[in-house]
Amino acid sequence: MKRRDLVLIAALALLGLAVLTIALLQNRSKTSAGRMQVFVDGSLYTEVPLEAGKTLAIRQENGAENVIHMTKDGFYMESANCRNQDCVHQGPVTQDNWKTRVLGTHVICLPNRVDVVLVTDEYDPELPDV
Repeated sequence: MKRRDLVLIAALALLGLAVLTIALLQNRSKTSAGRMQVFVDGSLYTEVPLEAGKTLAIRQENGAENVIHMTKDGFYMESANCRNQDCVHQGPVTQDNWKTRVLGTHVICLPNRVDVVLVTDEYDPELPDV
């Protein structure tokens, strides 16, 4: 092999490594946004990835209704047909504020028995604390 061939092989290997690194970083930024789990009456109703601007309506047979609005890094209870509206006033849960919120990663609507949980790389209720 000539020196020029070795330089070409090394350059192609570095280019491939750079492309792979960029792809992994882009994929990581997409998945690190987290996901949202919605529990109704203690059972998992749905689990969805966070999508900024998307809303999710939870309509139950008993007439209870909650609307959750997703942001790029969290969610908030947009509306509910419960009496007290405490869930609406709990404000947003985000990856930046969940550690300082009283309810942590949760927004809870007690009258409608709805619990919405933010799941992130840092907090996953299914993983044991270490």
